[in-house]
Amino acid sequence: MLRMFRNQKKILAFFLWLVIAAFIGTIFLVWGVGGNRGRQKNYAIKVNDFEISFNEYQQEYDKFSNTLKSLLGGEIPNTININKQVTDSIIEKYLLLDQANKLGVFVSDVEVFNEIKNIPSFQTNGQFDAKRYVEILRLNGLTPASFERSIKADLLVQKTKNLITQSVSVNENEIKNEYIYRNKTAKISYIKLNSEKFKKDVTYNDEELKAYFEKNKEDYRVPEKIKLKYIKIDPKDFNKEIKVSDEEIEKYYLQHTDEFIEKEKVAAKHILIRVKDWNNKKEVAEAKKKIENILQKIKKGAKFEDLAKKYSDDPTAKNGGDLGYFTKGQMIKEFEDVVFKLKPGDISDIVKTKFGYHIIKVYGHKPEKKLTLDEAKPLIIKKLKTLKKDSYFKEYVLDIYRDILKASNITAYTLEHKDIPVYETDYFSMFDNIPPIGNDLKLKTKLFKLETSEVTNIIDINGVKYIFELIEKKKSYIPKFEDVKKEVINDYINDKSVELAKDNALSLIKKYNELQKIADSKKLSITTTPDFKRIDPIPDIGTNEELSKKIFNKGKGLLETPFVVGNNIFIIEVNNIKYPDFSKITEDEKKEIESYILSIKQDEALNSYIEKLKNNAKIEVNPSIK
Repeated sequence: MLRMFRNQKKILAFFLWLVIAAFIGTIFLVWGVGGNRGRQKNYAIKVNDFEISFNEYQQEYDKFSNTLKSLLGGEIPNTININKQVTDSIIEKYLLLDQANKLGVFVSDVEVFNEIKNIPSFQTNGQFDAKRYVEILRLNGLTPASFERSIKADLLVQKTKNLITQSVSVNENEIKNEYIYRNKTAKISYIKLNSEKFKKDVTYNDEELKAYFEKNKEDYRVPEKIKLKYIKIDPKDFNKEIKVSDEEIEKYYLQHTDEFIEKEKVAAKHILIRVKDWNNKKEVAEAKKKIENILQKIKKGAKFEDLAKKYSDDPTAKNGGDLGYFTKGQMIKEFEDVVFKLKPGDISDIVKTKFGYHIIKVYGHKPEKKLTLDEAKPLIIKKLKTLKKDSYFKEYVLDIYRDILKASNITAYTLEHKDIPVYETDYFSMFDNIPPIGNDLKLKTKLFKLETSEVTNIIDINGVKYIFELIEKKKSYIPKFEDVKKEVINDYINDKSVELAKDNALSLIKKYNELQKIADSKKLSITTTPDFKRIDPIPDIGTNEELSKKIFNKGKGLLETPFVVGNNIFIIEVNNIKYPDFSKITEDEKKEIESYILSIKQDEALNSYIEKLKNNAKIEVNPSIK
């Protein structure tokens, strides 16, 4: 059962947690107000006695849809059935709420408050802000009472889930099996046949080529293509004299005092004797002895900088170990804790960090300082000029865009504004790399949805502003056989040569049943790989889950069928399968595997429980949302 969920777990867990995280991050924007137990018959879904209104269903739908759009770049694939996903989610929620009531699950007001106060949207400077909380709810059309009911419902659901999954455990044997599965290694030998040699044996006629074309005609489809014209507005070409008044400078200084505080700084030099492996006792002892000897030389009067150049393992050695000035937070904590306690001229004792052993010499110190207005003035002028230029540039771009919209499109606009350069692209498909769009699939998707003569909004590409207009769209089509005959012939020969090579390899396997005998009979060379794990790429062949499965399930011996990778056909023999020593598992590995298996088993337990609840529940779904 665990194996069945392995691949699904890898793909789904990451995606679903992204969705959950996005929901929590925007929790206050579109929060439902809970199910109704009233007698109103106009409902979207009914789960036992809970009636879920169309309004709540729509809120959940919008929330889920918006989250998917933000995660998938604005477009939701047709393969995702949002109606079903939202309906299933709501049904699950109310089945668990119903079960919570039956089991007597309780959520206190304190728990609700603790949940709310930890939502970043309701915090100011990391602390819960009651006024902000009420104001954000008000702006989103919610009251604290309705929002808190929703939070309480979600906590009830989560507590019920915890009750269901808390009995799940992972035993030592399961951890061992997973460890062996992950760390078992294989060594293989193989003969590689290239299909190129079989091309000369491929024959064909027009009837066969046409049949091949009909079978694979989608491969020859010419994709939809579009041609655009566009205006390019580069801020580098925007020249406007920017003036900043003394009043503006003073105002900015007073409103942004934090920007003009120079943090405490220390200038230091160091000598590092690096330790690559802290588990290697010999290496650690040698490094410790070496740094102790260096410290003794310093105490006897040797010049710090000369010793750094001679012994230090850090790239700064060539500069006498000089790190220059730095503030708190720029160095590793163990190093920082020592260096900021030293005075200029002081030399530390031996300092241990994850990099190795250090000796530190401080040669400069600058205390925290607030810049005066005069000192900050050049910085403020530069910043205000940048802000003003950005503002003027945005307004300039917006003015052009408004005029284009008034004229209806770029074509009409440039009839009156001949001084504005207009550029055109060649025809291109979604798969082409076309300047200035490049391979931006999100932007291409938007451009391919344009109608003829329609313009985009203002598009930012690497800081340059663009406005595009669709000139023409060429629909996708399948060309006539005669127009692509040369391509069809080439593809037919390639495919048939691979088939011939594969058939030849299969006949050799059946005839000799040993890799060495096959090699001897055809004077072919054998390649042997190093050991590799199931999750590793197969040396010289690449990553292939199907082949890895065959190799690790086979044990020793020749694989019954050849394996095709591109134009190469592999005849493979498994030389050896090695099992790892479970006694060598580290605590970190054990914890990670236990967590992984527990997560899968908890999901299985929860899904099984919910399925039973569904089977025993009265569930009605309005046909209009199916």
